[in-house]
Amino acid sequence: MFGDDGALLPGLLPGFWRGVGFHVPDTSTAAGRRIAEQLFPGVDLPAYDDFGTAPAIVSIEGLIVGDDYAAKGAALIAAMEMPGPATLVHPWLGPMTVMLEEPGQVFFSDRELRVTRFSVQFKRLPLGGLGGLGRLAGSLSALTAAVTSIGAVVGTLAAAHDRRTISAARQRSVNRATRIFRSAAAALAPPARARRALPRLLASIPTVAPTGAHGYDVMVSSAVAILAAPALTPAVSPAAGAAVEASPSPLALMTMALDLGEALTTQILLAPSPPDAVLLAAASVRALAAGAGQSIYASYESRREALSYRSRFGGAIGNVVAALETMSASAYAGETGSLRRELATLQAAIAADINERIGRLPDVLFIRPDMPVEAWQVAHHLFGDDPQSVEPAFRDIVRRNRPRHPAHMDGPVEVLR
Repeated sequence: MFGDDGALLPGLLPGFWRGVGFHVPDTSTAAGRRIAEQLFPGVDLPAYDDFGTAPAIVSIEGLIVGDDYAAKGAALIAAMEMPGPATLVHPWLGPMTVMLEEPGQVFFSDRELRVTRFSVQFKRLPLGGLGGLGRLAGSLSALTAAVTSIGAVVGTLAAAHDRRTISAARQRSVNRATRIFRSAAAALAPPARARRALPRLLASIPTVAPTGAHGYDVMVSSAVAILAAPALTPAVSPAAGAAVEASPSPLALMTMALDLGEALTTQILLAPSPPDAVLLAAASVRALAAGAGQSIYASYESRREALSYRSRFGGAIGNVVAALETMSASAYAGETGSLRRELATLQAAIAADINERIGRLPDVLFIRPDMPVEAWQVAHHLFGDDPQSVEPAFRDIVRRNRPRHPAHMDGPVEVLR
């Protein structure tokens, strides 16, 4: 009785509303248009007026299962009493903005231990657009548009460098920025799922510095394109015995892009002149934009992992914006100001993209035993209701915690629910 609720009751799908998680065996959505019927005396045929799309009514018959069912039931009642709209993560339709259509009902019974039932009707607001699918497509398009806009603004920054920097200092700043970019790329420690991406990244950086800021920007764009390349699954399986090269993981490429962007951001404040700082900022922004674009293809393992990437992207983009603010009095103030605005848009877009998926991801638990325990004992304690899940859970516990021996684990034990 300590396993995941989805494993305990197969077929249930999770949903979330106002921070309260539940499972949904049955749900229905009433959708249509607002039609007004007009009746006239002496006329057999009525007239109909179409007043537009009617707000969809989402009815949910939900369950809360667990030892804390009473506390979660009280939290659900408090959520029903809160005013204003909120986000509902529908198990089939995805996130949508809703508000209560009428008071909901919460049921407790002495014939169902550890179970809270509830019935509620939501009215979907037009802020949700096309519901979960439309909202999800909107977040993806917003992130893609933000990444594209970043590339265009960085191009104008490179053009401003070529126009406003004196010829004596122009090429020297390009040479120094190229050396720093090559050193930052060589210092990367690639994750296990992207070890082959680093040699390709280093091979794309020439040993001789390009001519002018435009050439430098083209070089940086070609290099970070390796980190922005999507990992696509071929439509046809390879022939038997063929050597297939595994594509880098999107999360691994995101990590490399973040490492490269953060390393270049550190060098912006150490730059000897504004032209050097501008070139380093352009490279840093392109690396972070490449990593943000990978979020579209990323599959986060847990809610905690998604939150860590969201926090890291927010901090990295904020550091670049702070570094660009130090150049507000330079000759590139107009371009750096536009870049700061685009970075704020990118920061909001990446956060929205990750937030769309956080509610549907499993959570990570931390168990703090009073004495050393075995990994198998922990797996059997949490997933013993489903014998088929015990061995995979045991392997995941060992992989996550890396104990000296699986039979002796002391301290907090990390477990993926």
